[in-house]
Amino acid sequence: MKLEQLFPRKYASGADLAGREVTLIISRVVLEKMHTAPNKPAEEKPVIYFEKATKGIVLTPKLAGQIAEIARSTETDEWTGAKVTLYPVPMRVAGEDRIAIRAKAPTNGTTPPPESLQDQDEE
Repeated sequence: MKLEQLFPRKYASGADLAGREVTLIISRVVLEKMHTAPNKPAEEKPVIYFEKATKGIVLTPKLAGQIAEIARSTETDEWTGAKVTLYPVPMRVAGEDRIAIRAKAPTNGTTPPPESLQDQDEE
């Protein structure tokens, strides 16, 4: 059994893109309470969801800025229906290798989200 089946994550990460670009349509942006560190109170973070993908992506300032530029609005309520192409970017954060998610304007139609952006229960 794969570790991601034993310990499913609620939110998607750059690794879920499996090294490829995916073009999706934004369905909504919501604030969700989450614990970002042990022994700290929950705080609200923005999470973006896409049509045909059940896992959301926690927005970082960089990703939010890129999507705002693509959607031509800094108002997240106006992002619904916008198409964006998400792509993985390897980087080093606090001495650890990570894969960040970045966004750019799409050059073609939408693509199906990878299975890793779906809940394990829906397979």
